[in-house]
Amino acid sequence: MPDPYLALDGALAIVTANAAWRKLFAPGDLRQCEQLIRALVIELHAGGRRVSPVFRLDVRTEETDEGGARPRYWQMHASLLPATPNEPALIAVRFDDVTAHTLKEEEDRREKALLRSRARLRQLLVKDAGQRRDDHASTFEQALARTGVGVWQVDVTSGIIDCSERCLRDLGVGRTAALTKEGLLGERTGRFVANWRALQSGRPVEFELKVQASEERFRWVLIRGIGQFDEDGTMRSVVGFTLDITGRKEHELELDALADSERTGRERSDAFAKAMDQFIAAVSHELRSPLNAIVSWAELLQLAADPASVVRAGEAIRRNGRQLSRMVDDLLDSGAVGTGKLSMNMQPVDLGALTATVVEDARKLIEHKGLRLGTSDIFPCTVMADDNRMKQVVWNLLTNAVKFTDAGSIEVSVILKGDCAELVVRDTGRGIEADALPLIFDRFLQVAQNSGGRVGGLGLGLWLAKHIVNLHAGTITVVSDGLGQGACFVVRIPAMTSHIG
Repeated sequence: MPDPYLALDGALAIVTANAAWRKLFAPGDLRQCEQLIRALVIELHAGGRRVSPVFRLDVRTEETDEGGARPRYWQMHASLLPATPNEPALIAVRFDDVTAHTLKEEEDRREKALLRSRARLRQLLVKDAGQRRDDHASTFEQALARTGVGVWQVDVTSGIIDCSERCLRDLGVGRTAALTKEGLLGERTGRFVANWRALQSGRPVEFELKVQASEERFRWVLIRGIGQFDEDGTMRSVVGFTLDITGRKEHELELDALADSERTGRERSDAFAKAMDQFIAAVSHELRSPLNAIVSWAELLQLAADPASVVRAGEAIRRNGRQLSRMVDDLLDSGAVGTGKLSMNMQPVDLGALTATVVEDARKLIEHKGLRLGTSDIFPCTVMADDNRMKQVVWNLLTNAVKFTDAGSIEVSVILKGDCAELVVRDTGRGIEADALPLIFDRFLQVAQNSGGRVGGLGLGLWLAKHIVNLHAGTITVVSDGLGQGACFVVRIPAMTSHIG
């Protein structure tokens, strides 16, 4: 540029100077017009310009005789270059040499034509400088685009939005007219209002926007903006930038998902470890009780001479031995279920007759506890099932009802309902709390005693029953109105034929 130019920082220190300025002036010359510059830049705002009065500042040139200073007159043109994300705000000062104009104006009016010509020349120079500035802005925008940054501006009065091509691509719109300030500053009304209020108060806003890039992929864009204000404090525009942060965001989401997965796995592991501890304690207690009974009755059998005592001891040993056998079977079956190797021998089975047999086996246990047993609604219903496995299901439901019920009754029914055989075991026992219902079929579960939980047991009976029923393409559900209201277990198995008698 032919005119002397300076770029100053906020403390009026020289940041850079063009060749024309360095040729005419020395750094010390700036101190002679420092006060004038300070007055010039007061209240100077971005995009505005101010011009100083004419002043004299002599400079030394090669044409000066004997190294003297040649009188020169100047006018300074100041403008504020706004800050960018990478550069602070700068003050641009152009030194306009008006020596000839000043001297000629005082010398002769006949030079007006020449002065007008020079004014025209200055206009051309200003126009050329403006063109160069526009070219520089375009180059700057292209440089930002190459670095992945899009720029935008919203005129508050008109609502017109000006976006760079990179900004439009980031936001997923084809043209500026398709973009509103609401879409730019927040899709949801609440976020837009909050962002707009922040901008009006002078605070910058920054948020992440999820943009639909294609039918299968989304893009994440960082949007940042800040308000620009007039001297009276009125916000005239909002400027900002966009930055594609898809890679960073996807990495963050992957890390969050991994952390959630690890946390869930750790919680499951801790819960399983706790359940295993409870299970081991339950096994130790449950196995010890029948074993102690068997040993005690066996010792008594050696000493007893009364036949009645011998029969009683034999019955006790048989009963506790069967209890041990069932617990061992449950443990073995739980392992088989866990490995997917539980054996099934499917054949037509009368679920009503099977249930009646199991009920008779459990009758002494039920009546010994003083409970009433209702079996009036057990009817023949043929299903495709494994006889022994279904007996295991019915037995587990019955013994579970006995454990839960201290007084009252247990009712068992088998009916044909629709295309399924329905087995119902209902008790008037302790009931189950609502928050425990979803967990009742979990492995090793032992519901707390204050919730009306189990009295003993390994925590495998209902879990095994559910898996066996699932292998029969059936369902098992439980209903309870709460503590003290009893419970009702319902098993539904697809029926083959039915005979109601």
